Order: sequence, then structure tokens, then C-alpha cells
Amino acid sequence: VRVLIVKLTSMGDVLHVMPALDDLSKHKADIVVDWMVEESFAEIPSWHPSVDKVIPVATRRWRTLQWSTIREFFSFRKRLRHQRYDVVIDAQGLIKSAVFARFAKLNSKGLRIGFSAESIKESFASKFYHKRVAVAQDQHAIVRLRQLFAGAFDYPLQKSFSYGLTQCGIRSENARDSATVMFFHATTWQSKHLPEPIWQSLIQLAGDDGYQVLLAWGNKQEKQRAERLAKGQANASVLDEMSLADLKDQLLHCAGAIAVDTGLGHMAAALGTPCVSIYGSTNSKLTGAIGENQIQLQSDYLCSPCMSKHCLKLNEQTLEPPCYTKSHKNGGIDARKIWETLFEQIV
Repeated sequence: VRVLIVKLTSMGDVLHVMPALDDLSKHKADIVVDWMVEESFAEIPSWHPSVDKVIPVATRRWRTLQWSTIREFFSFRKRLRHQRYDVVIDAQGLIKSAVFARFAKLNSKGLRIGFSAESIKESFASKFYHKRVAVAQDQHAIVRLRQLFAGAFDYPLQKSFSYGLTQCGIRSENARDSATVMFFHATTWQSKHLPEPIWQSLIQLAGDDGYQVLLAWGNKQEKQRAERLAKGQANASVLDEMSLADLKDQLLHCAGAIAVDTGLGHMAAALGTPCVSIYGSTNSKLTGAIGENQIQLQSDYLCSPCMSKHCLKLNEQTLEPPCYTKSHKNGGIDARKIWETLFEQIV
């Protein structure tokens, strides 16, 4: 049975599919999987042993409608249609992903499968599918995807799950004894950024307990922030530019990690690296990094989670999102609480 998974973005969303794919591979021994994904995340699907071929797309670049990008798009579409699929499953649930799922060719009895209209925000996407699976929206993304795959292929779900990333390399037994931790300070939404003074305090607290801190980054702005955080901190260093695979290998040898709501936090979860993830504007119950050795700290500020990309509380007096600096009940999310939560996991 040849299956095409369509899950285009983002890093965390792509990693959320892994438990569902692992379920599928255990219940359908003859499964062969291709995966359509944005080119910037194309390394990730290959980490699962059931994935045969990764099909990169470049939807943002193709939207420019230049001759070069138009030719590139039609070349992609031509290559895609060389293969016929028994099942194409849209695991994104967007109109965009549903359209890309339609580009693939099916065998004579093949099916396109996705979420039902009431299960997704862009309900029109469901019109592109032959089979629609109803899944409650008020569940974690991993749970939803596992239910989608189980409904698509008619098998029962177990309570426990695994990311199944056996091709990633195995987390070494002595990683817990490492004196290195990694901090994931970078994220896309302005409202998800932990204030820099908290990161600086975290570096100091890690140093007090004998830990070196590695600061990851993915673009120029993130590198500049990492350099600001490391300035004057003897136990902090900024990582070199590296691929996701190289960063993964580095993370496998760290004692633990601290993250905001970012894809790299989900990478830590998938690898089983102990990690504390902080959530202010987003909802850890729906998209938090979950798995072995994962702890989510959710702000209890009055408007958290607001699900807004830009904090509406900012003004001349309030320069940082208050969900990270103030509290309604239990003292807020300060650096000491974050570090002690991780330290308890890694000692």
C-alpha cells in the first residue's frame, strides 16, 4: 500500500504527525509512505523509517508568479504525477494542503482522505476528500492526527504512543550526565518570545549549577539575539549555523533543553531529550510539546492563552508580554522556576 502524506508546515506540525505515522506502520506492515512537505523542513520526514520518499514544495516562492517559479512548480507537478497512490492523506486540513493533495495521482480504487468539515477551521478543504474523518477540535494536535490516521485506515488506537524516529540516532545513556543544555529562544510569533532578561537569568542559573548553555538560531535576527544573550556569560556559547540534522545530533547529547513554543522544542520531545517548554500566548493543551521527559509551563495570566501573534497589552509602560512576567495566581513563570523544573529532570 503506497500512501502520500501531505503535511506542509511547520516544524512542530510536521513532528506532530510522527506518532500517527508510527501507529500506521505498526498496524499496516506493507505500508510505503511518501511525504509532501515544505522544502525548509524536508529533512524531518526522512527521520522516520517508514518514509520512502520526501517530496519538497516551495509554496511561498511559487506564489511570486515569476517565470522561473512557474516552471519550477510545473516541474514539481509533473514529477509528482509519475507515482500513483492508494491513499493520499491530508494531515494539514487547509485549503492549500487539500489542493496540493489533489495534484497527486490515485490508483483506480485510491482515496483522498482528510478531516471532516466540522473538524477543521477551513471547512471547505473537506470537499476535496473522498473519505472524511470526524475528530474533535478541542484535543491535542498529536491526538487529533492519530485519530485521523486510525479512522482513515480502520485500526484501533492504543493509549501510549511513540514518535518512532529510530533513524535519528539513539539518545546515549550518558547524555543525562552531560554538562550541556540547549536553549531554544527563537520563535515566529512576537507574543511567544520569553523576555531576554529571563533568558540571561536562566544562563546564570545554569552556570551556577555547572552547566554550559548552547544557544540555537536559524536566521540573522535569531543569531543576534543569541549573541546578546551570551554576551558576558562565560558558560554560554552561540552555535554555528547548522542543518536540522546536525542540530538534532547535538541535541541528542545534551542533558536537557529549555524552549519557548517553537518547533525545536517539539524536536526535543520527539528525541526524548528532557525539556521544559514555556507557553504564554499559545495553549499547551492543544499544541504543547509532549512525550517522555517533557514538561509544559503554561502562564496563568488572565488573558493567556490569547492565541494572538502580537501582544495587545504592550504600550509605553509595558514593553514585554505580561503573561511571562506577571501572574494571576501562582507567582508567574520566572527564571528560577523554569530552571529548577528542568534541573529536577536532569540530575
